Amino acid sequence: MLYDTHCHPYLAKEKTQNEVIANFLSQGGKFLNTVSVDMQSSQLNVALAQENTGVFAVIGIHPTHVLDYIDNVEEVIKTLETLYKNNSQNVVALGETGLDYYWLEKLSTNSGISEKKIKEIQKEFFIAHIALAKKLGLPIVIHNRESANDVFEILRNENFTNFIFHCYSEDLDYALELIKFAPECKLGFGGVLTFKSAQKTRDAAIGIPLKNIIIETDSPYLTPSPHRGKIENEPAFTIHVLDMLQHIRPEDDNVIKKIVFQNSLEIFNIKKETA
Repeated sequence: MLYDTHCHPYLAKEKTQNEVIANFLSQGGKFLNTVSVDMQSSQLNVALAQENTGVFAVIGIHPTHVLDYIDNVEEVIKTLETLYKNNSQNVVALGETGLDYYWLEKLSTNSGISEKKIKEIQKEFFIAHIALAKKLGLPIVIHNRESANDVFEILRNENFTNFIFHCYSEDLDYALELIKFAPECKLGFGGVLTFKSAQKTRDAAIGIPLKNIIIETDSPYLTPSPHRGKIENEPAFTIHVLDMLQHIRPEDDNVIKKIVFQNSLEIFNIKKETA
């Protein structure tokens, strides 16, 4: 009963995407979400989901890719809507979308567009994803990097609570505020949870209700201990994230495993007969 709720098999370099998926499923993995960053990967991930039992697609535009579609916001959103409607059994969420201020300087240098303008474009795309999610009844997968206050402000302004906060790395107070605003939201914890330097992340994972936790790898990035710095991350390493969560949480190990899996089914609306 493992569900890697956020990974990118198509970006794997040490193995093929099919090997990565097969390895996860052969080691007891049940479901994984292959998450998109642009239109090309959105279409690819839908195909991957069609070809592999237990694989679902998340489609959307990553905030660091929005400049590729700067004059085509409406067209992109319409294309995503059509892609979902034609493949609704294979798509479980929109994303990853959100804000990323960490790369603003590099994005500005490469594009010649001001950092202020890039922020505005990222916000426009984020809000457009939220509007489409409302229309389709889907959750969104949020990417946040050095932009937590603005992400929360947009969620409040749009009154949108059906979200997964991917790769959670903010503190406990922020997590509790998110949950107060959106009691059924999920926070995705990944390999960072196992890093020695990530006590802030562990404190958040300990301090929030178990019903708000799901797990992920974000593979091929953020390889968890004990493999960190040695090999590329992959969905099969979801088990190491679960192990750490079981180590730091007070509940029984089996309860944690069961509830985290159920949380994933709930937020992504996976039918029990499928599971």
